[in-house]
This record gives sequence, structure tokens and C-alpha cells, in this order.
Amino acid sequence: MQEFTTISASSFDPAALATTLTEKSAEGWAIVSIVPTGGDITAFLSRSTGQSAAAAVTAVEATPAPAAQPAPVAAEPTGWAVAPEPAPAAAPMAPIVDPSPAVSYQPAPAAQPAPAYQPVAAASPAVPAGWYADPAGRFELRYWDGGTWTEHVSRAGQQFTDPPVA
Repeated sequence: MQEFTTISASSFDPAALATTLTEKSAEGWAIVSIVPTGGDITAFLSRSTGQSAAAAVTAVEATPAPAAQPAPVAAEPTGWAVAPEPAPAAAPMAPIVDPSPAVSYQPAPAAQPAPAYQPVAAASPAVPAGWYADPAGRFELRYWDGGTWTEHVSRAGQQFTDPPVA
């Protein structure tokens, strides 16, 4: 047969619960479960009923009566209606050090004029100079100088001069 008991302590003072559990363990109690209950922590303990009488006799014979001790006061946090503790005094201020001397003024170098405009060299023609079909269609071939059509034309191998039509 088993017997059960509970032990409760403030959740802000877990050391009190540990001390009580150690005492109960010496009496033969085993922890079944520890659960939070509101603002407290509750431990559920069990032991065999045959151990209670033997443990009680052993406890009486072996242990003298403990002296009455005041219950430990839990250090719970202050509530919303309690004034806060004053702030600690401020640490003394460090001495003020004179700043290092400023670096002497160095004027910027004089502005240099931009280089004169250099037109970009004409790109090499995509189509090399040579005889090609006359784009105006008046002659069989017209000479392309690499940049523009010229007045030099050809028909059936004979060369002529014909100004190009724009």
C-alpha cells in the first residue's frame, strides 16, 4: 500500500523546496512529480505504508528534536504599487582631456584644365572600298570608296563618270 503527500514552496525560493525534499527523502519518500501551481511549486511524494512506522521510529531515535528556526522569507519581486528603489549614485566623471591640436590647413592643389577636345578617329569602314552594284540602278557597277559612293561607274567593263544621285 502507498501513502502520498505534497510539499509546496514559493517559485521564487527553490532552495527551500530542495531542503524539504532532502529531508523527506531521508524519511523514505520518493518524488512522484513536481508541478507549478500558481506562484508556487508543488512536489508530490509517495512511500510504502510499511516504511512510515519504521522511518518514524528511526527518525525519533536517531535525530534529536530540531531547534525552532524562523521560516525563510522568499525574496519576491516588488509589485506595481511599490515605489522603486533609488538609483545608485552616479560614478565620478572622468577628467576632460584637451583635444589634440588640429592638423594644419593644407589647400587643395590648383585645378588643372581639361584636355582639349580630340575628335575620335573615324572608324574603319565596315565595307571595304571596291566596285559594287550601283544602288541607283542606272549602271551595272559603281565605285564605293569606303565611306561614300563616287561618280565612277561601269557598264559591260567600260568606265564612265556619273555623279551619284542622293
